[in-house]
Amino acid sequence: MNRLQAIVLALCIAPASAFAQNQDTGLGLDLSSDQKPQEETENAAEPPTEELPPLPSTEAEPPPAEPLSPAERDVTLDDRVKSVQRKVYLKKGRFEVTPLVTLSVNDPYYTKLGGAVRGAFYLADTLAIGGRFSVMQVLPEDDVRIAKRTFDSRIFFSVPQWSAMGNVEWSPLYGKVAFLNDILHFDAYLLGGLGVVNTRTSSVEVSPGVSRGPSFAADLGLGLRFVARDYLAVNVALINTSYVDQPLNTSKGATQNLMTLNAGISFFFPMKSTGRESE
Repeated sequence: MNRLQAIVLALCIAPASAFAQNQDTGLGLDLSSDQKPQEETENAAEPPTEELPPLPSTEAEPPPAEPLSPAERDVTLDDRVKSVQRKVYLKKGRFEVTPLVTLSVNDPYYTKLGGAVRGAFYLADTLAIGGRFSVMQVLPEDDVRIAKRTFDSRIFFSVPQWSAMGNVEWSPLYGKVAFLNDILHFDAYLLGGLGVVNTRTSSVEVSPGVSRGPSFAADLGLGLRFVARDYLAVNVALINTSYVDQPLNTSKGATQNLMTLNAGISFFFPMKSTGRESE
């Protein structure tokens, strides 16, 4: 009886323990594979990406530039556009010959009309030394006849015949101007110098066999030179020549100021400007 009771009791205890184990373990089902974190699932779904090597370029690379020679480097630098352009019209080392027409502008009674020839050599582009030889003729105006006839006046005047002057010329200004759809280069200059003026009274004898001779003179003026070609320019200048003369029928000398407007054409030698390539 004791053995039978033990068997029955064992059979009753075994199902109860199995039910309790199933309650603890979730009915014996392993659901751990379905409860993995979301991050691990996403990482598993996306395969790791690898950086691909860059595709070869279809354009051919230019060959490396060869180094420039010193002469080519200088030319390359000269070809660049500069904010301040170099002079195109250069005069250094050149000769200038200018025939001029001369007309007085400061004498209301007598007009001095004549011609002149000017020559110059340029020590620098802005500095020249030269000389000017002029001849002129004195022509009375209508005011002279009116004064003599109406007022019985006597007008004492100097009669210059020729002059020889040495000048120094300085050109501080250089520029360009538009004229008739063309660009003209120009420079402005100042001049000054010394020389002599021969007048009608220069041949008067002050003593037997000795004449008065030419009068000492000084020049002061300004001008403009408009370049038409490398070898050709239009030259306009206003020059005042001061000298001392004693007119006829007077006993006193007086300072004369002969202001003349001079216009002419300048010719340059050599005929080619060395600055033309910088234009």
